[in-house]
Amino acid sequence: MSDTELVLFSGGPDSTILLKHLLQENKKVRVLYIEMGWALRTQPRIKFQNVAANNVLNYLREKYGNFEYSQASILTTLNEENEDKYFGTDHQWCAFFGSMFCNNYNIKKMWAGNYTYTDLVVQKRDGESENYLYDGTLNMYIEAATKFFHKPKYCTPKSEYKGTGIDSFKNKKEAWDSLEMDLKKMVRSCVSNKWFCGNCPKCWTSKEYNLRDNMGNPL
Repeated sequence: MSDTELVLFSGGPDSTILLKHLLQENKKVRVLYIEMGWALRTQPRIKFQNVAANNVLNYLREKYGNFEYSQASILTTLNEENEDKYFGTDHQWCAFFGSMFCNNYNIKKMWAGNYTYTDLVVQKRDGESENYLYDGTLNMYIEAATKFFHKPKYCTPKSEYKGTGIDSFKNKKEAWDSLEMDLKKMVRSCVSNKWFCGNCPKCWTSKEYNLRDNMGNPL
């Protein structure tokens, strides 16, 4: 059985912090990057997200160690009208494709970049919790991808470290400042067709927690 661990990678700061940590721990890693075009409204972000992911991965590979790499793409013409009936959104598609790759490469552990501070950010921004990420409801997507065989363990810093180690950041800003400036300039969290739109929920988070200024420059 392989000791490789799969990292679901987006090119944003959270997955970058996670991948950097695992490489520093000398873990054997396979990175899975997915172009998330599961609906028309999600597709404008892909161009710049590809740039961010490529730049960050090249940087991490050169500075922190090599890793295996896989990629997937979802492109549909679905619109927003019936979005509540779709198969899934980002987290669900990641769990589905990640489990497929884990099954293919005989990987037992799959990582997503969700932390204790993630829930705090979502609570403040959206007034709701992201606890569904940890309560087992992703199992249906994992089971569908693996046909109920050889299911990987879905891991996050929050679920595995429980406020210690890589999950000990007190807030989003403290986690952000664990990245060197070169990486701060490379990572991207925006859902628009711009590098930094300043208006979407991701950009709201960046400004609210003093990660970037109003022009998108890292702080």
